[in-house]
Amino acid sequence: MGSFYLILGLIFSLIIAIFALANTETVTVSYIFGRSDLPLILLILGSAFTGALVMGLFSLYRSIRSVFAFRQLRHGKENLEKEFKALEEEKIFLEAELNKAVSVPEEAGQTEEQSGQEKPERQQQDDQVKQTEAKESGPAEEEVEEDPS
Repeated sequence: MGSFYLILGLIFSLIIAIFALANTETVTVSYIFGRSDLPLILLILGSAFTGALVMGLFSLYRSIRSVFAFRQLRHGKENLEKEFKALEEEKIFLEAELNKAVSVPEEAGQTEEQSGQEKPERQQQDDQVKQTEAKESGPAEEEVEEDPS
């Protein structure tokens, strides 16, 4: 595409040069602060050169702005990639923790202090319940056994 614009620019320059050579008479140019007589060829070539210079400066400005925008986007992409990697690592860590928590029994999830205190209390409560059940069921069984004999 760049070579197309180069060829188009050369053709346009050739047309301007032919047009300028065909107009060689002197003309009067009025400025705000005075007048001057210039050959028309210089006026045409000067105008074309000034237009090309202005367009080149605008193009240069756009190119520089595009470079800065690209650089900013590239840094943003790098930051997002770093954040993505950090989140992936955190996801893997959390999945591992979840798998550990699921595979371990409920009581294993408690701290040693909690489990150390609660196990004897639970065992004592379970023992007391078993003893009271045994006492209640024990005499009843003996009475039942005595009656049939």
